[in-house]
Amino acid sequence: MIIGIGKSPLADFINRNFRCESVYAYPKFFDNKVLLLENRDRAYIHYIKLLIRNIGKVRIALWPDYTNLSRVEKVVNLGLLKGISFIVPIHTLEDIKIAEELYEHDFKVFYGYASDPKYRNYEIIDFIREVKGRKWYLGVSTRKELKEAIRYDFDGFDVTGFLFGRNEDRKDPRALKRNLEELLKTVSKPQGRQLTLFDFLEKPTLNSPV
Repeated sequence: MIIGIGKSPLADFINRNFRCESVYAYPKFFDNKVLLLENRDRAYIHYIKLLIRNIGKVRIALWPDYTNLSRVEKVVNLGLLKGISFIVPIHTLEDIKIAEELYEHDFKVFYGYASDPKYRNYEIIDFIREVKGRKWYLGVSTRKELKEAIRYDFDGFDVTGFLFGRNEDRKDPRALKRNLEELLKTVSKPQGRQLTLFDFLEKPTLNSPV
């Protein structure tokens, strides 16, 4: 199971201090939810241009909401994007067609389930029944959502800082490292192997995330 961490002080902290094969911190995991959901008509153009500027660093990225392949093709040479795995947000079950179109054009695709019900008009059981490809849980911020992602065997999920406790805990490097290790341990159990933080940088003290 892959863990994505979007642009945030938490992602900066992870990039400065450690690497783990299953943790993808921004820009390796690329998103801009505020931009994408702000202006549906034009946001995807600005987002794709921003993505291209970071293209060599990105492994997994959100696909622009509500946007089919032909619209993106007018902005960028699609060949430049083939090395990225895209998460297609499924706001309605009709959006599954967008992900299927990408797959048919040899893109690597995750089907994205939104944790916040205001961004979807269906329940998780409908999503599980209809989706035939890899699944991604968007915006895990509570233990309940984390358990749901594990229970339904999602292939990946991205987290918000709220999953790591109180604000003061998120500012404490030692507490943050401990919470990240606990998250990896929780995710590892169903897979039968232990994921760990490795190559922790040799520094006298951890850098604070803020």
